[in-house]
Amino acid sequence: MFPRKSMLAVLGALMPFAALAADLYIGMLSVHEGGLRLTRCSMGKPVYQLLSPEGQPLTAWPGVSPAALEGKALTSARVLGEFAERNGKPALLVQGMDAIRSGESCHLDDWLDGQVKAEAEPR
Repeated sequence: MFPRKSMLAVLGALMPFAALAADLYIGMLSVHEGGLRLTRCSMGKPVYQLLSPEGQPLTAWPGVSPAALEGKALTSARVLGEFAERNGKPALLVQGMDAIRSGESCHLDDWLDGQVKAEAEPR
């Protein structure tokens, strides 16, 4: 096995690079103040401003209709991005986006709302 001090030295040397790694974020897309946002599919539903790799707000992405998002259309996506902060709020430097699906939500409360509406409709 590796000696503890050697292992800690290697991990310490690698830590700055670990902070630069991209991760996958799955959530719902929306538009706020003209820029794209991602509301992550997790219990806390954190909201991230989507930024270009240069740090500029994303206003469009191929396959995403900003007009539909402004109309509150459900659109889910998978974003490959690097966490950042902008004005003290969470943001993602987007490297890629795929699995864009309109009419689908990944949030449990949206699914439950759909079930309640379905039960309320006459059969």
